[in-house]
Amino acid sequence: MTFHKLTVALQSRSYPIYIGSGLIKTGSAVELMPILRGPNGVVVTNETIAPLYLEQVQKWLHDAGYKNRAIILPDGEEFKNHETLLNLYQEMFKAGLQRNAFVCALGGGVIGDLSGYAAATYMRGVDLIQIPTTILAQVDSAIGGKNGVNMEGGKNLVGTTCQPRVVISDVDFLTTLPEREILSGLGEVLKYGLLAGDDFISFLEMNKNEILARDSKSLATMIHFCSRIKADYVVRDEYDRLGVRAALNLGHTVGHALEKLYDYKEFTHGEAVAVGAVAALNLACEIKLLNDAGRQRALQLFADFGLPMRIPEAVDVDNLIEIMHRDKKAEGSLSMVLLHGLGDPHLEKSIDLPLLKDVLQGCKQ
Repeated sequence: MTFHKLTVALQSRSYPIYIGSGLIKTGSAVELMPILRGPNGVVVTNETIAPLYLEQVQKWLHDAGYKNRAIILPDGEEFKNHETLLNLYQEMFKAGLQRNAFVCALGGGVIGDLSGYAAATYMRGVDLIQIPTTILAQVDSAIGGKNGVNMEGGKNLVGTTCQPRVVISDVDFLTTLPEREILSGLGEVLKYGLLAGDDFISFLEMNKNEILARDSKSLATMIHFCSRIKADYVVRDEYDRLGVRAALNLGHTVGHALEKLYDYKEFTHGEAVAVGAVAALNLACEIKLLNDAGRQRALQLFADFGLPMRIPEAVDVDNLIEIMHRDKKAEGSLSMVLLHGLGDPHLEKSIDLPLLKDVLQGCKQ
């Protein structure tokens, strides 16, 4: 078994990330798992993932001496709410979990967020293991400790921070993902390309066919790239209070608003982020922060990977901007992460709203 390993260096909250093929099927939990506070826990997953990988992961944990029971939740962003969270607490209590228990999140971003929130708050905090099963979760949501649930007013409006004890990103789990979920994850991957600049963008340009064909070596290298970038931001700004980690929201201001506008039914998260990133590229170019050559290179990358790049014609841009104002990331005046060049993100405050409206209108064409 070969794998990439990196460490999210947060002093007493530091944890490893393992990335590779066969980590669960052929690897040993004894080799990869940290020492947990206790031997009892639950594996939280959903109705889609359970038939595919639950038995395998439960056995993997059991063989290492960790007793566990399964909690299977409904699948979908619409279930990332307080009702599902309350049901999860009740199932954890029925399983007899005490303060030395663990919660293992087996799934994508919704499962990871719900499990992280529950682990942070049940008995005032139990151990969390992240075993992400989507590209989006492996490169982004499983790393960094952020979690949350959606409310009527928007996405992730209530949440906390709970760093996992370990993240295990097995690319074998990606083989069963629907094509649209692969593309959704690639929306976040390309965001990292824009944040990182030439080295990662060049890798993506040269390995596009292998990535889309789900070549395990290329996927593992890609996820390692993204995980290293995310870990660096997390280490420098763990609680998102210094403005450093805000760069990770590139594409998310418009993206979250699009998701909310369509009640999370029209766009996947990664698709919405892709459209939002394109809007941010166009705005940065319009106000002379990013040159056109950089914008065209980035736009070509999104096109090559088959990601959506347009705002639907039916969208009322004024309504979209109003939703952006209500997003939790908007503090008074509207702010957006824009590029001063590929690999050079900055949080721009007090965005000119008439210009933004023109740019968003142009993203329909």
